[in-house]
Amino acid sequence: AGCGSTASTTGPETPMDATTYLRVQLSFDAAAPMHLDAARFLLAVTRARVALTGDVGAADPVALVHYDHERLEATLRVPERSAAQLRSALTVLREVEQAA
Repeated sequence: AGCGSTASTTGPETPMDATTYLRVQLSFDAAAPMHLDAARFLLAVTRARVALTGDVGAADPVALVHYDHERLEATLRVPERSAAQLRSALTVLREVEQAA
């Protein structure tokens, strides 16, 4: 699986509270179309983060702001300090085990 993402940053003036929005689209190498509801999409994102960084590394919150189930595309809100880690986790995501 792979993903594409774009990011724009917005948030309060303090760097600790800065928020980043990522637009993410998952694609799978499957013969049949993949259908994930919003909860399973977020579960796939969480599993990718835990697989890359462990439970502690994946502790920062990720909010699903918008989800298009037909395109498997979402807008995610994450703390700015976690954006690179999330992008890395999604880049190395190979499959969604039992989430679909």
